[in-house]
Amino acid sequence: MTENGTHDDQPNEASCLVVAALADGEPVDAAALRVALADPAVREYLIDLVVLRQSVGTLTPLSAMPGRVRRSLRSRVAWLTAAAAVVFSLTAGYLAGQRTVQAAPAPNVETVVGFSGSVSAPKPTRVVTLRPGVNWTEKVEGQ
Repeated sequence: MTENGTHDDQPNEASCLVVAALADGEPVDAAALRVALADPAVREYLIDLVVLRQSVGTLTPLSAMPGRVRRSLRSRVAWLTAAAAVVFSLTAGYLAGQRTVQAAPAPNVETVVGFSGSVSAPKPTRVVTLRPGVNWTEKVEGQ
């Protein structure tokens, strides 16, 4: 009961610590335990603790997971040697390519246009007839 005569739903923290110590198997003052168990909220807390401890106690221990197998020094050296060989090959290939590639000369293209004879337009494939006032109008500049 609180000062104003109503029941407090929240248990007292000191009482909860006494009950938790009892559930952990630690030595507890009997008078403090009597005072703690007088509170119904603390009794509910004790029940919750006991149920929780029982449910945790029924769990089977997990089998130990095998750790990551450490690789031997020899396999590490082999991987590092292979990586170094790849890096060396790529670098040597790049450098060799840079030394052998020469700039290609600009292409020389000579274009000759000969105007011998008369130039005639190709034969039209379609003839469009324009008729003034029908499909063609001439406009004077500015109008």
